[in-house]
Amino acid sequence: MPTQSHVGDAMEDIFVVKRCNKIIIQGRRAGEVTHQPPVDEVWFRIADSRTHGGFIGDGYDREEDARRECLRLNKASSKVSRQG
Repeated sequence: MPTQSHVGDAMEDIFVVKRCNKIIIQGRRAGEVTHQPPVDEVWFRIADSRTHGGFIGDGYDREEDARRECLRLNKASSKVSRQG
């Protein structure tokens, strides 16, 4: 199950980072008898808290990259909401 973390000073951030499980199933070549075990990894997605389960972009392998993009998106959205 994804876990959520807020990236800004306020709890009302629109965009938040979610940690998601990524399981890579490895195939088997002709002649191989056993499968390699699945690889258990994580990746990070940016969720739009205004929607139920809506994500922005394709996801990030590094949490720092997702957090950086979240900060950028939240700053841009706060500027737009202040202007309106």
